[in-house]
Amino acid sequence: MNRPFIRGSIAMVLLAATASAYKEVPPPDKVVLPAPRSAAASLASITVPAGLEIELVASEPQVKDPIDLAWDAAGRMWVVEMADYPLGLDGKGKPGGRIRVLESTHGDGRYDKMTLFADGLNFPTSVTPWRNGVLVTAIPDVLFLEDTDGDGRADRTTKLFTGLGEGNQQHLSNGLQWSLDGWLHVANGNSGGKITSPQSPRPLEVGQRDFRIAPDRGAVELLSGQSQVGRNRDDWGNWFGCNNSNPIWHFALEDHYLRRNPHLSPPNATVTVASVPGAARIYPTSQTFARFNDPHGFNHVTSACGVMIYRDDWLGAAFAGNVFVCEPVHNLVHREVVRPVGPTFKSDRAPGEQTSEFLASTDNWSRFTAVRAGPDGALYVVDMYRLVIEHPKWIPDAWQKELGDLRAGENAGRIYRVKPKGATLRPVPVLASASGAALVQALESPSGIVRDLAQQQLTWRREASAVPALVQLAARAERPATRAQALWTLHTMEALTAPVVARALQDPHPGVRRQAVRLSEAFAGSAPDLLPRIAALVDDADAAVRQQVGYTLGEWKTPAAGIALARLLRANDDRFIRTAAMSSALPHAATLIAQFEADGRGDDPLLIEIATATENAKALASILTALAAPRPAAGVAQQFATLGLLLDWLQRNNKTLVQLQNVGGEAMTQALAAADGVFGAARGVAMDSAAAPTARVAAARVLGRGRGQQTEDVELLARLLTPASPVDLQLAAVASLGRINRQTVADRLLEGWSGYGGTVRAAVLDLVISRPAWAQVLLDRLEANRDLLPQVDAGRRAALTQHSNQKLAERASALFNAGMDANRQQVIERYQAALPAIAGDAQRGAGIFTAMCSACHAFGTVPGRKVGPDLATVKDRSAPYLLTHILDPNRTVEDRYVFYTVTTQDGRSVAGMLAGEAGSSITMIGLDGVEQTILRSEVRSLISSGRSLMPDGLEGALGEQPMADLIAFLAAGGNR
Repeated sequence: MNRPFIRGSIAMVLLAATASAYKEVPPPDKVVLPAPRSAAASLASITVPAGLEIELVASEPQVKDPIDLAWDAAGRMWVVEMADYPLGLDGKGKPGGRIRVLESTHGDGRYDKMTLFADGLNFPTSVTPWRNGVLVTAIPDVLFLEDTDGDGRADRTTKLFTGLGEGNQQHLSNGLQWSLDGWLHVANGNSGGKITSPQSPRPLEVGQRDFRIAPDRGAVELLSGQSQVGRNRDDWGNWFGCNNSNPIWHFALEDHYLRRNPHLSPPNATVTVASVPGAARIYPTSQTFARFNDPHGFNHVTSACGVMIYRDDWLGAAFAGNVFVCEPVHNLVHREVVRPVGPTFKSDRAPGEQTSEFLASTDNWSRFTAVRAGPDGALYVVDMYRLVIEHPKWIPDAWQKELGDLRAGENAGRIYRVKPKGATLRPVPVLASASGAALVQALESPSGIVRDLAQQQLTWRREASAVPALVQLAARAERPATRAQALWTLHTMEALTAPVVARALQDPHPGVRRQAVRLSEAFAGSAPDLLPRIAALVDDADAAVRQQVGYTLGEWKTPAAGIALARLLRANDDRFIRTAAMSSALPHAATLIAQFEADGRGDDPLLIEIATATENAKALASILTALAAPRPAAGVAQQFATLGLLLDWLQRNNKTLVQLQNVGGEAMTQALAAADGVFGAARGVAMDSAAAPTARVAAARVLGRGRGQQTEDVELLARLLTPASPVDLQLAAVASLGRINRQTVADRLLEGWSGYGGTVRAAVLDLVISRPAWAQVLLDRLEANRDLLPQVDAGRRAALTQHSNQKLAERASALFNAGMDANRQQVIERYQAALPAIAGDAQRGAGIFTAMCSACHAFGTVPGRKVGPDLATVKDRSAPYLLTHILDPNRTVEDRYVFYTVTTQDGRSVAGMLAGEAGSSITMIGLDGVEQTILRSEVRSLISSGRSLMPDGLEGALGEQPMADLIAFLAAGGNR
């Protein structure tokens, strides 16, 4: 729901949106606000695809301010209402959230009874029935609410978890979604937190990751990836999320497996699913009216939330497995058809919806915040119904006066139901009082929610009498999803046996086989006969099955499991399958090494990774010996590349070739001596202009990391930094110099500054900024020659002025801000007064954007790096708006674009944005737009500046005419 009327991105430089900046964008002379509509009129404003119809399920006064809902085993609908949005009932934070219960007393799908179960909650975001009560995320807590006296009102509140991050209500933890294994998954919301429970008093730092809870045990664990509003799954345990400007992500790796191997450097687990990613075009039917900004730039994804996979087929086979995402800014619900691609997914617009949406309303007050599949098969859509969904934090004062009541609609709310036209609703089973046999039968329902509720009841009751029927269901149920959930139900009931798993490992459906592989882990120490069946699935046709095999083999400790793991690694190039397999590598290191050596792959990259991670001296000596073997000329580049890979892995594990001298005995001594010869050959090839370019680059990448001759290597690499050298070779030389921690390196790098092209200059700047001592050398040169100041772009200025070394940051700030007016508002007013009289030229502005801004953004016809926000979502391109954002980007910083600095154990600094976190690593997007994964074992500190990557003070580089030209280019939407 973030930024419905203003989506915070300015062109070029802004990595944050600002709140008070908007006061410089005055409202029009006459602001015409849309009027609210009655529930009937609002219903008539909605369109859905042909063959479907929409009906009103509930409206005020039954529900008010609904944002999400869930069903219990008695068929009742539980609705969470954030009535205290946005700033409390009194505008000062007074809690007022509510939980209501809606019942269809006649079982006809008409919710004719309403009970106010709880009120006075602090910004509740989600509710889910649990045992004899409900769980509610009411920040900073997860509460368990019970009605102990039978009057329909909660009279007992238990705080199960606390420490969920507080902040903007659009960024609070939410979700509470049932997992097949019995945990509840929770979306982070971008607010983080330090979570504790009475059973787990040690705080768990959430950071930028989702998490899962086991309410009965008080357990909490981190998950891969982060979702803003809504984290949901399909029938096979694939989890999906979203954020405002990206409608669907798949979390392609599982963190509890990755944590087994602290040396593993996994790829980013968050995979964009939509074929048109980011702020893609959408097609609302509502009319854009005067708001906080100009109308151009609307009609793109800007407030995606409530992502859900439809786990049913009642709407029709074409809808089964589709993803639905709410877009409250544009008064619509978006749909995509999801398809597997390897172990992850892609999605496209549904046929017939290429230029339309699944559900769209012409009522500007309709704020759809959640879409849920009901136990009757229908699709339920939650409408908070507000004039202003935007948080006041982002609304300028002048606009707030025009809008008046920012809580308008607080006494309204609607819930809709989409179903096949003319169809009778599927009966909703009452499972709370059902027998064990009836619960087993409910697992055969096509409804995913019914199956989940049945599994919960069976798990909580421990229905022993149901076990034989569940075993039969796991083997013979017609629906594959039923067979899979029956397996998991046996597991959560602690009644699963090895023979049941053995049969499921041969199931004709890959989804069932995948679950069986995972469930086999419980029998790794007691049922050795399962392992050959699992090993056979190394060759399974389904990529997701193979990925699970990669995870699971790490739980089996026998050599046979290691042999199977080696087969899996040999046969698969997919990065997620290989990561799963490498998460299992440590207990099988010796077997894997023996397998690769027996294959004659003594210098295989995977073998190198395993040997260095486990510090296997024998294997390392063997690898070095294999590396040093004579090669034909065509194989020299690969020889150097493989040596470089070995050196990289040694560095990750805080080892060098010099340190290997003390391990491995005579075999290591001979291997190192042979490797010295490879370094000698690399020096010759790097300087040989007649050698193959790939060989020269590979040779340059290993220099400076041998057992000696570092001084000579510094000079050799510096000599490669000339215009006569190919750019790739220069970049390789810069990278190698960066690994040599000597003060003279910075001097040698900066000596050739005037002869570097833009790409090499950027690499040199990144390198010298990465070490405080080298950064001081750069500042020395900038002070001595101030003509160089404009050659340091905005992003790298920010890296210096927000450096983790406080004295260095202060020195850089003084240098770059010298002569600039520290009062941002005065600077803004000066430019605003001057620019109306200056004609801007969009063509010249494109050139300015290329020089000043493309390091962070691509826009219009100008290519660039996508470090910052998607500029397709820039809503306001008026001169006052753009000026304010360009000249004062740091009044309020959007969480996703905060500037971070990582300091590594060897003293380097990596500056940029935090793109993702996993158990053993973090992923940064650097100033060059490239993702870099850093093992946590390499991290000395991670510091957030709380500020945007875009620094203050661009007026020092942009005079009034250039600023007018740049704004002309931005206002034209990137067209010259």
